[in-house]
Amino acid sequence: MWAIGFGVFVLGIIFVVVAPINQKKNTRCSAQTQGTLMKILEREDSDGPVSSMYVYSYSVDGIEYQTKSTILNSEANSVGDHCTIWYNPKKPKEAQPFHYDSVRIYNILLLIGIVMLPLGIFLIAFGAAH
Repeated sequence: MWAIGFGVFVLGIIFVVVAPINQKKNTRCSAQTQGTLMKILEREDSDGPVSSMYVYSYSVDGIEYQTKSTILNSEANSVGDHCTIWYNPKKPKEAQPFHYDSVRIYNILLLIGIVMLPLGIFLIAFGAAH
């Protein structure tokens, strides 16, 4: 039980740290341009594909950039497809292939993380007692 508690606690920490960082990045990346899905990098284990990294190319003021994401843009289904890329107008190298109009998703992730922290501690303590 303590192993599950430890996992819940670690995930809680990740959510509490990552949600505000990604919320700020989403706010900074307010401009959009057209990009292209350049490649899909897949990591595999013995059961097959585990995760994918998507590489996008985009241009701002005639300068080419690339960004990587674990999120596939909903407009790009395969390599070569064009899609919207959201970028930071003050620092065009900072970009993402998605944009949320509301911060609700980040607030939900933060709340989930906050709830997971004491739950993880409880499960660790409960598992150690038995």
